[in-house]
Amino acid sequence: MIRRALRSFSRLGLTGFFRRLDVAGLEHVPASGPVLLVPNHTNAFVDALAVAAAVPRPITLTAKSTLFGQPVLRTLLRAIGAIPLHRRQDQAEGADPAANAAALAECGRSLSRGEAVCIFPEGVSHSDTKLRPLRTGAARIALEFRPGATGPLLIVPVGLCYEAKERFRSALFVRFGAPLDVAAWRDTHPMAGPRDLIAELDARIRKLTLNFRRRRDAALLQWTAEVLATHGLPPPLLQKEQGLVAERVRLAGLLNEGYERLEDSNPEVVGELEERVRRYHASLRRLGVAPGEVYLEMNVGRAALFVVREIETLVVGLPLALLGTVLHGPAYSLTRAIVTRLSRDRDHWATNAVIVGSVLELLTIGLELAAAWVLLSWPFALAATILVPYSGWYVLLYRDRAGGIFRRTRTFLRFLFQRGLQRRLADEGRAIIAAIEGLGRNLPEAAPQPS
Repeated sequence: MIRRALRSFSRLGLTGFFRRLDVAGLEHVPASGPVLLVPNHTNAFVDALAVAAAVPRPITLTAKSTLFGQPVLRTLLRAIGAIPLHRRQDQAEGADPAANAAALAECGRSLSRGEAVCIFPEGVSHSDTKLRPLRTGAARIALEFRPGATGPLLIVPVGLCYEAKERFRSALFVRFGAPLDVAAWRDTHPMAGPRDLIAELDARIRKLTLNFRRRRDAALLQWTAEVLATHGLPPPLLQKEQGLVAERVRLAGLLNEGYERLEDSNPEVVGELEERVRRYHASLRRLGVAPGEVYLEMNVGRAALFVVREIETLVVGLPLALLGTVLHGPAYSLTRAIVTRLSRDRDHWATNAVIVGSVLELLTIGLELAAAWVLLSWPFALAATILVPYSGWYVLLYRDRAGGIFRRTRTFLRFLFQRGLQRRLADEGRAIIAAIEGLGRNLPEAAPQPS
């Protein structure tokens, strides 16, 4: 029951921090039976919460042993039955690598009971632009597993892709890949060991994640993917952006693959296009215009309808948003102050924000509802029971919507009085899209991989 509650807690925290949480490939995760989930690891404990929030079955999580030394996290981790893993680099903080044999054995027992276990084979959370070499712990667990009444063991690779992992109200995309049946894999690889299996998992996780050679490539290609995702067409209505994050991740992966091959075979063409994209990016950034907004339809009637509709939405929702600000503003402000003090780097910001924010928000709701039922008559207390939690969620939606309305209205007004500017930007955006698509059609064949 506690592990089931973890999914609700995870969704609460992640929905508060991230604007969108998109999931794909969930059909690859079996509803029952032993399954080992192996994600990439780029955002500390948020990665574990993201998997727990996405998968509709209880999950046994693993976490580095040093997290059990933090009071708030220790309480949470013990409550959900997380298994501590001891890393050699954490010995100065009390980690005992010799205890890992027992930890891996506990993971195996959980799987033997037909449970789902999540382990991060990179072994450490990081901010690198690509997957780190995988450690063999997950492979050893899988190869030592013996099928029983609960069925065969499946390993499901997971890709966690963050729009901007430390930025409040950014987006997260969780991708589940096709499962690997360990018994079937062993039958076809009778002489294979843990390193062979981990190499197979490495290849599968890489297909679900973004892996860039250089940091500058990561920034450039992800932004270029945003340009490509527009297809040179007007942007979708606000709050109608379903699938855009997944599309950008897919395009960024394709761009990265093509970029690496073209950089080796035709560096001059790549360099010219790269410089062109950088200039375009600089122009839009200076103007505060998103790539999709370049193609806004300059129809005054539609614009007036947009303004009326959105302002009506904001006006109607303003009282509830103000109520949410009053009731939940102190918790939000205190969360930011605590997280700023606690977070040493990008890798800790989101984890601290999600956990501290969730705890403070739940305390706030509990205290305010307790006060309502003590101080108010039952009809008003009942109304407060609905309004207090709902207003906390609504104020975040209101903030996102208001920001989008402001940006889009500002861009429309700029283009309304500078039609030539929009025309030049739209022409350049479509020309860049056409140039990239043309290069894609003429990509040299990939070199054969060594067997």
